[in-house]
Amino acid sequence: AQATVNETAGSATPLAPGQEALVLALATSGRRLQLAIAPAGAGKTTAMHALTRAWTAGGGTVVGLAPSASAAAQLREQTGTTTDTLAKLAWSIEHDDLPPWALDIGDRHLLIIDEAGMADTRSLATVSTWAAARGASIRLIGDDQQLAAIGAGGILRELRQHDQTVQLTELMRFADPAESAATLALRAGQPSALGFYLDHQRVHVGDLTTMTEQAFTAWATDRRQGRDSLMIAPTRAVVADLNRRARAQRLTVDPTIPGRSRPGEGKEARLADGNAASAGDIVITRKNDRWLRISRTDWVKNGDRWVISSVRPDGSLRVQHQINRRVINLPRRYVAKAVELGYACTIHSAQGVSVDTVHGVATGEESRQQLYTMLTRGRHANHLWLQTVSDGSPGTLIHPDGTHPPTPTDLLERILARDDTARSATTLARQQQDPRMLLGDATQRYLDGLSVAAEQLVGPYTARAIDQHADTLLPGVSDDPAWPALRSHLLLLAAHDADPIDALTTAVRSQELGSARDRAAVLVFRLVDTRPSTTSAAGPVPLPWLPPIPDRVAADPTFGPWLTARAELITRHADELRNQTANAALQPGWSPAAARRLDDQLLAEVEI
Repeated sequence: AQATVNETAGSATPLAPGQEALVLALATSGRRLQLAIAPAGAGKTTAMHALTRAWTAGGGTVVGLAPSASAAAQLREQTGTTTDTLAKLAWSIEHDDLPPWALDIGDRHLLIIDEAGMADTRSLATVSTWAAARGASIRLIGDDQQLAAIGAGGILRELRQHDQTVQLTELMRFADPAESAATLALRAGQPSALGFYLDHQRVHVGDLTTMTEQAFTAWATDRRQGRDSLMIAPTRAVVADLNRRARAQRLTVDPTIPGRSRPGEGKEARLADGNAASAGDIVITRKNDRWLRISRTDWVKNGDRWVISSVRPDGSLRVQHQINRRVINLPRRYVAKAVELGYACTIHSAQGVSVDTVHGVATGEESRQQLYTMLTRGRHANHLWLQTVSDGSPGTLIHPDGTHPPTPTDLLERILARDDTARSATTLARQQQDPRMLLGDATQRYLDGLSVAAEQLVGPYTARAIDQHADTLLPGVSDDPAWPALRSHLLLLAAHDADPIDALTTAVRSQELGSARDRAAVLVFRLVDTRPSTTSAAGPVPLPWLPPIPDRVAADPTFGPWLTARAELITRHADELRNQTANAALQPGWSPAAARRLDDQLLAEVEI
């Protein structure tokens, strides 16, 4: 392995230090199963080629697997080895019908499973267990922050917990190093990543129709300037619309269709997406068909892109593959069911694609993983055309976003916060025991229980008096978003035998409220100083900023023991979180990058 790494130093494509470390780790670890995390643009292709050479140089054999047939074909081009889909081998194992190349797999074999993040856990388990039983080694290559499997997944997140996981951190795809750093921050869900895209005018906003039109115009401009450009959209309907526009422009700019002079070649074929296509159009096949062979080892696959050479009289298409340049006839029945125009594609179809520029249309409902995939396909520029204006339908007028429209930055931050990565059952079980989750839930139960107990014990007369007095002082305050919190605070004052009416009146009259967007929230802030001292509390005070249990509530045989138990639970979870933070190898993600580790107590208190 070291000799192979040394050989690449003088080649046309030398390995970066991170790639060298990854190849050596995967080739020499001696582990049966090992995971390598490769973010978008990290030079995975070059590393896999070097790993294949290193393994075969030692007398071994490499076999490649991938979740999709197109990814398997790319892996075959990268490594020059036998490849197939993970699902095909899993099916063959379960039905005892192994292909010839799988019959010989043994202890000298290395199975590279590419795009492992998109593989379902069941297929991975079937293939890995079978291969390990034969003595083979398995290497999973993928990214747990890109698009996940359609079936049950999330195993990559679980495997990352092991120390033997290796990761590429240097990005090779992007021309601008600042964009490389921005994509890594985007991958981690850090809002700071948005600064690059906003500052470099990569985010364009408007209604969906306008964004679609402008994305198409920008794409067409890039194409005229000789760039390899791709349009990406969140839905098949928008993709079909963009494809229709692209073909219409092609025919307008160049109405002379190549080959029209030959019989039958100027005709159009109706495709599965409802669009028409003729000679010169780019199309994409949407279904694997092993009967449509383009070579001894290759066939027509879902995601392949082709250029139409001619439309035959029977409705079939003669097409040429965009990458390997091989030619094949696609039958009319296959064309009608599984061929679409290929100028634009969905986000899932774009994973694994690398082009010069990308123009992606987004509605604001995407997940972080979808945004990350969309904005990491282009080497020189990745543009986002973001819908920020609703369609004006009556239903949107009463929605909060209709009355208080979010800014583009707000929408992008929402997308970053929308983590849609798959989680395995083991991961979910561990998260359910995480004190971070348990502490938040226990705190909310404690606060809600205090409010209910206070209202029950002060009685309906006092509760009605608080409601009536509040609306008299500030008409409509009960409609403010923070009214439940203000009402709960006043009820707790009453349970502490304080005068809630007097406290509210003083808070209202202390300063003006006319400029407040939420008067109830402002009053809660003003009333904090009126909260009884925690030193005189009847029961334990779980956290300094939480209200204590009133004496009257603590003495109640029903509410008292229950709230005391909730307070003790909060204290226990807070202590667990303190210990977890102090013993963690890495600082929390929110902590600033510094030369030295921050004080453990400070980290723990902020975490809490």
